[in-house]
Amino acid sequence: MSTAELIFERARALPSDKQAEALRFVDFLLAHRTPEAEAAEWRTLLQQTQALPVARTLTDDDIAAEVAAVRASR
Repeated sequence: MSTAELIFERARALPSDKQAEALRFVDFLLAHRTPEAEAAEWRTLLQQTQALPVARTLTDDDIAAEVAAVRASR
């Protein structure tokens, strides 16, 4: 019997309030990824962001001009 099947069988024996608590715990586990998985997701997002057309045409001078404009408007 697989682990998932064991969890299912044991959860069926619980009263409904405990089943709901177990479900919330499973949701908690699903929501909290490992640091490695989260870092991989951030790397992917960074690569996708850097591939955007705006990111490829933005220069250091463009950034400096934008920063200067924001500071001047304060």
